Amino acid sequence: MRLLRIVFGVIVGYAAMAVLITLVQETWLGGVGYYESSLVELGVAGFFTFLSAAVGAAVGTAIAGVRTRAVAATMSVLVVIETTVLTLSGSLSDPLWFDMVASASLIVGILLGGELVRRRPGHTAVAPAA
Repeated sequence: MRLLRIVFGVIVGYAAMAVLITLVQETWLGGVGYYESSLVELGVAGFFTFLSAAVGAAVGTAIAGVRTRAVAATMSVLVVIETTVLTLSGSLSDPLWFDMVASASLIVGILLGGELVRRRPGHTAVAPAA
């Protein structure tokens, strides 16, 4: 049951992050790119994308209901895999350093969001093994 909650937390958390990032970058800001956006737009997008990652991981960790870093760690690995695939396939149009910084900020946001929920008072803890 614990593993299922963690897997479900990863799925819902990653989906929440993706939806929030899409809302910020595509809907709210009308599309964001290194060559297309102003410095202010990039800053706003970067901040709210980071926040979206933190919220997604917080949701996923809360769903898992355990004091574990598994949700945030798995979401972070998924970001690395996604970025690697997009980079190697040539699907990214921004400079490589820009996409690497964006991915790193997602990972930091994910780790922060997961940790904030994990450490909150009253969060469900798993009883130690006997």
